[in-house]
Order: sequence, then C-alpha cells, then structure tokens
Amino acid sequence: MPNETVAPWTVLRLLNWTKDYLAKANLDSPRLSAEMLLSHVLRCRRIELYARFNYEPSEAELSAYRELVKRAGVYEPVAYLVGTKEFYSLPFKVTADVLVPRSETEILVSEAVTALRKLGRPGRLWDVCTGSGCVAIAAAVQVADLQVLASDISAAAVEIARENAAANKVDSRVRCRVADLLSLPEDCRDLAPFDVITGNPPYVADNQMISETVKHEPSIAVHGGKDGLDFIRPFVRDAAAMLAPGGSLIMEFGFGQADDVRDLIVQGGLLAEPKILCDHQGIERATVAVRK
Repeated sequence: MPNETVAPWTVLRLLNWTKDYLAKANLDSPRLSAEMLLSHVLRCRRIELYARFNYEPSEAELSAYRELVKRAGVYEPVAYLVGTKEFYSLPFKVTADVLVPRSETEILVSEAVTALRKLGRPGRLWDVCTGSGCVAIAAAVQVADLQVLASDISAAAVEIARENAAANKVDSRVRCRVADLLSLPEDCRDLAPFDVITGNPPYVADNQMISETVKHEPSIAVHGGKDGLDFIRPFVRDAAAMLAPGGSLIMEFGFGQADDVRDLIVQGGLLAEPKILCDHQGIERATVAVRK
C-alpha cells in the first residue's frame, strides 16, 4: 500500500486495495482478511466497517495497518496477526503456539454434540491434541452439563486453551491438562471412561507440500511422520480402552487417509465399522467409530 497518494485512504479504498493485494499473493479469502486486519486496527467489529466506508484512518492507524498487511502478504496467518479466530460462532484467542482453528474441524463438534445429547445424562468428553481448545470448548458451550478434559502435549497450547475456556465461561467444566495423546492425567481419572473422545492429531506427511501460511503454524501440531499416521496409529489403538461401551471416537484426518484410518479402526477389534465424513469441500475428513 503506497504511503503517498492523491486520493484519501478511506476505509472503502483500503479494503478494496488490500483485497486485490492479498488476492495477488494467493491468500484465501482476501476480502475477509482485509476486513479482519482493518477492524483490528480500528478497534471495531467487522460489520461496523460498512458504516464507516468514508472514514479516513489516522496516520498512526494507517501505519499499523500497513505493517499488518505487509506481514499477511508474506503468509503470516491473519488469525495470528489479530490474535483471534472464530470457530463454531465463538471467539478464540490464537497465537503461534496453536493451530489456527479451521471450519472443517467443526465436524468434530457437531458429531460430538449429537452423540452427547442422546445420552440422557451428563456426558464426559476428552479432546486430545486440543490446541486452542476450540473443539472442547465449543462442545461444552453446546452441551450445558458436559464435563470435559482438554489435553495437549504443548504446555503453551494448554495455557491458551485454559484462557479460552475462561473467556467462553466454561472453565468450571473444562479441565485443561498437559498430556501425550491418551495418557490420562492422574487428577482426571474420575472422568473415565469417556462417552466421546475427539481428536485432531498431527496428520500431514513429512514430505507433503503445505501452504505458506501453514508453515507459520507449530510443526509439532502439523506433521505426522513419513505417512502422516505416526500419531493416528496410537490414538486409534488406545482410544477404545478409554471409551465407555457405546462411546464414540471422533477424529479428523488428512486427505487420502480414509482407507488407512478405516483399516486401523477395524483391525483393533473393539470399535465398530467406522463412519467416514466429508468436509464442506466434499473431502473425506473425519471418522466416527463406536465402542462395541
């Protein structure tokens, strides 16, 4: 964005210029990204920009905005730049310590909520590899009597999840703990067995190409070994023992992994034939398997 120009830099002109700039950089949702960055700088809601199209930001605001647009243009995730991301219509704090919540992961919440509401009693959910806590917290918001364990191997991620649970007013029902996959923390054994276990483990193969923005996200939460299944294998293997009879394993996986995931679930012998779910793009993205 040039520093000097004849025409004033109004909100509308800034949005239009930034949308084109980010589109040329092949960023997803360039208009949305422009609005998120500008509303962050102007300390207003995105929708309020539409009533302020003729507003001319101050030099300080323009300078701050230019810096954010520059960073977005070299693929730093917009969610990291503004510090928040919406997921399941809820706000979540995000930093470079956690994955950016994605819309396809909302499948896990929808399936978990459906299973939990059928119980007819207070349910128990364990969200593994919780990151920002988005799945665990969204489920707790949707199911009022739900008790939740949200765990991650990253202590920094667990602290972000704890903050998000408090911000969304479910911290009394969501325990955030450091744990390696399905290693159940001692002070959470009273929750077992679980009615639902959700998880979005690292599943990108080490040699698989990833987008420039994903390269900014924590590698420990992205890469899953040579075939992308290094964390999925033990997750599927150990999940059944932590589930109550009739309980559900609900897990996200990567492109082209559906057959391998199905085989792992069936071979274990304790889970029924899994259901494979597609995301909004029609890509096989998640599985639901019930404990026999």
